[in-house]
Amino acid sequence: MLYNSVNFIQSSQLSITDRGLAFGDGIFTTAKVSKGKIEHFDQHIQRLLLGCQRLSITDINWQAVKDELVKASKSAHHIDLATLKVIITAGNNKRGYSRVGIEQANVIVTVSAFPSHYSMWQDQGITLGLSRIKLGHNPQLAGLKHLNRLEQVLVRNELDQLAVDEVVVTDLADDIIECNTANIFWCKDNVWYTPSLMMAGVNGIIREQIIANLLATNNEVEVVKAKVNELQNSDAIFICNSLLGIAPVKQFMTKSFAIEPVKKIQKLMHKEFD
Repeated sequence: MLYNSVNFIQSSQLSITDRGLAFGDGIFTTAKVSKGKIEHFDQHIQRLLLGCQRLSITDINWQAVKDELVKASKSAHHIDLATLKVIITAGNNKRGYSRVGIEQANVIVTVSAFPSHYSMWQDQGITLGLSRIKLGHNPQLAGLKHLNRLEQVLVRNELDQLAVDEVVVTDLADDIIECNTANIFWCKDNVWYTPSLMMAGVNGIIREQIIANLLATNNEVEVVKAKVNELQNSDAIFICNSLLGIAPVKQFMTKSFAIEPVKKIQKLMHKEFD
């Protein structure tokens, strides 16, 4: 760990009464740090702000949060890339679900090593499988990067036993939602598609930027409900998140895919990422 703080004080100690630990009562975001600077800083702050609003987590000093993130990111100025994670929980309480009596939210910040294999994934592509785990429907939490991540833990446990790099995850209706740690896009007949996240899944920062940039450059993109067979019948697939950027899929289940169409999207987004 390169840096860690709790409530703006460098520490690795957290109260056992923290509601994030007890109930998953909080939100988080994970950002890329490039030579001491946070990429997409404003978008990550906005994600945290909107997440706290939707979960009714209040009394947060947002200027102090911003200052702490800048301070934390500078701890990695001596390396090319690092990973910054910000967790905001609803605070500490005595017991029970009620937030009555909570004095303040808890803000936890860490800076750690960057995934070393991501550059290879970006350049050479990944293999993609299909998870047997189904995501539940919860429109009140859909889109949020909240701390209730047991479904993703189960998916990761499954992935660790498979000979693929990532897996597609569907919901209870068998609609494509996302991958274990990334959003997903696919192309068919020059139209790009990405799943609707109205019932489940995480609305990633890079996902939003890709949709906006595709539309701004007169590319067709649609947010849809779709089954797995549409991936199997597609012309190209990629996954994306804030750390990874864009990684082409070179194989989904038994079908191989060309990565050249995705290279065009990587080039399109190059200025946005860099």
